Amino acid sequence: MNKNNKIINIKLFSKHKRIVIGLIKKNDIENLTHYIIKNNIILENFNIKNKFDLLIYGIILNVSINMFNFIYNHCHYKTINYTHLVNKNESVTPLFLALYYSNYDLAKSIIEKGGDINYSKIKYNILYFLKIYKALDKHKLIFILSHGFNIKFINKNQLIYNFEFSLIKAILEFYIFDNYFILQLLSINKNKTPMSKKALYDLIQKEKGKFEIEDLYYNALNEQNCEQIEYIYSYEDTNNHNKNIQRLLQYADKIDASDNNYLKYKILSKIEKKKLNILMEKEHLYQEFNNIYYKKLKEIKNFIKNKTFTQLMIFFEENKFIFKDLRMVDYDFITFSILNNIPIKYIKEVLKYCPLYIFKKKWIKMTLSINNQSLLRILLKSFKDIK
Repeated sequence: MNKNNKIINIKLFSKHKRIVIGLIKKNDIENLTHYIIKNNIILENFNIKNKFDLLIYGIILNVSINMFNFIYNHCHYKTINYTHLVNKNESVTPLFLALYYSNYDLAKSIIEKGGDINYSKIKYNILYFLKIYKALDKHKLIFILSHGFNIKFINKNQLIYNFEFSLIKAILEFYIFDNYFILQLLSINKNKTPMSKKALYDLIQKEKGKFEIEDLYYNALNEQNCEQIEYIYSYEDTNNHNKNIQRLLQYADKIDASDNNYLKYKILSKIEKKKLNILMEKEHLYQEFNNIYYKKLKEIKNFIKNKTFTQLMIFFEENKFIFKDLRMVDYDFITFSILNNIPIKYIKEVLKYCPLYIFKKKWIKMTLSINNQSLLRILLKSFKDIK
């Protein structure tokens, strides 16, 4: 073939491609059929791996189901579960792309042809793909779940971390106590299958355990969203409140990057003030509060013992959320300060964070014994100011 013939063939190929694409855009199957027969065109020859693909292009153009089927059949694809590079780093399957463009009828047609909702030979699964491209909504989520999406992908890839709560609720409501579970119970009842209370309890807990609760709690705790925390908590084991609370507080500690128990303390405070509707016995509640206080007071003691007062002031500033609500009145910070000869200016600073709710007579004797009447006046004034 000489050079001129080659140029003519390239131009003719480009012309055919342009006309074919134009007919595809119009969903004109009749004229497209006539054109490819008349010109002896093989449609699949237009496809170039990861550069151009008629089926992918058709999905982007939002072609009709009939046109989609026409392209699929005439291009002789070996499988509908193939990938195409849409940019330098991202491969998609026809099903992924159809859902990205919210073409549910086309997505159903692809699934009927064997499209795999759990396709995993590319970088992302379908939910993650739609999430990162900001194309995931409740309608798409329900469609995906309804067509056999594997729940293991949700736990394995920690998808819940970045989901809006409406999507988390949709997942919980779809998977937990689903139709299969209800049919199980109906079958047990219909067949009068013997089942102990423990067996029924275990069955329910297994159903609730489909998801890792820690993943679900992450955003709710981080945002201190009481409504979300309560909703997720409702899926916990109702017969083990103390265990559930302990786990919830552990999650809060894990999330709290500052490691100062701030989030844990806030959750406990919300429970105490009934802002968070979670059952917790008062004794257990105060025990958890005191665990935090003891930890903080131990740190204070170390600062004082080592006379690192600047660090002590920083510590108080970082933890001021807790010391104004100190309940451990049996801890005598003042006595400890006097015995360790803390400079008055630091005691004055500490009193800003730890106001005196009681005044102990022994402090008078102690301050007089070390001839420190200035400290006594400061203590008396501090106590008077809060009364």
